[in-house]
Amino acid sequence: APTETLHVDGTTRTNVLKITGGSDFSEAFDISAGDVKPEAGMVVSIDPKNPGKLRIADAAYDHAVAGVISGAGGVNTGMTMGQPGTLADGDHAIALSGRVYVWVDASERPVKPGDLLTTSATPGHAMRVSDHAAAQGAVIGKAMTSLDSGRGLVLVLVNLQ
Repeated sequence: APTETLHVDGTTRTNVLKITGGSDFSEAFDISAGDVKPEAGMVVSIDPKNPGKLRIADAAYDHAVAGVISGAGGVNTGMTMGQPGTLADGDHAIALSGRVYVWVDASERPVKPGDLLTTSATPGHAMRVSDHAAAQGAVIGKAMTSLDSGRGLVLVLVNLQ
């Protein structure tokens, strides 16, 4: 009883796997309820009060940063992992690596390609790293597009550090 167009019940081996439907590697997570409704492109952090769940990031240089909700800006998830019925499952694909659009707050500092990004105090948003010592362990990835000011989407190469 396949649930997909191709459903293999067992181990699969291939020399090359070409994924053309999206650009990130994600895992399925639940996001704890809070004041801000989760949406694609938001930055999320590990929720210390709910094992296995994430929350919308809302602090600058958050060392619990976990990734970005996939699917913003028309760039879909490329691959999603999870295990239904366990803590390794959820309703949101969270990009752990790859290219995704991320909500960024550039109100204080502009963002340019190559800039490191971290969490900001604006819920769900990233910002450019200005304090490299504080950013150690709180880096989301590198900006691939610019944002001169305000809030908007920036293409990011997710590489959690």
